[in-house]
Amino acid sequence: MPLLDLAEHAQQLRTLARDFETLHARVRDVSYTPGTDALRQISPLLLMTQDLTATVLVRLGALDSSTYTSVAGSRASLECLASVVVASSLAGNDLASALHANPYEGASFPGYPADDASVRTARHAEAIPKMTGHLADAAHQLDLSATGCHYVATGITRDLAATQVQRRSR
Repeated sequence: MPLLDLAEHAQQLRTLARDFETLHARVRDVSYTPGTDALRQISPLLLMTQDLTATVLVRLGALDSSTYTSVAGSRASLECLASVVVASSLAGNDLASALHANPYEGASFPGYPADDASVRTARHAEAIPKMTGHLADAAHQLDLSATGCHYVATGITRDLAATQVQRRSR
């Protein structure tokens, strides 16, 4: 890939960072009631996180197979982008963990008594702090993902400018 395309990569990473920031805000501000509502509110956030993880993985592959790898300082950017893959994946795991902690309202096995209102209230009260913790962790990982994308975009821009200065001085 020619060096000129690196400016486009940097712009795509800035856009990806904004997408992570938007998702971070949505996760941080999600409002739900435990049970079916939580599933409906959190599931789309998990799917978006998975999409962003796939996108950042594609960006990492594109940079790794480009001429950028011959630019001084590129290794740090590639390693940082790999850490964004990890952070985004962890955010997805945290969202999935929130769904796992969610108290679903299915029927018990035959022969077991159905939950009464007090048992249901206790299950919800126990689940809410767990779910809140997982959602906070997901928001933190999404924030790290956005920061990493900004960092790599800035690094590419800086490295590209330094390469152009070196060419002019020859």
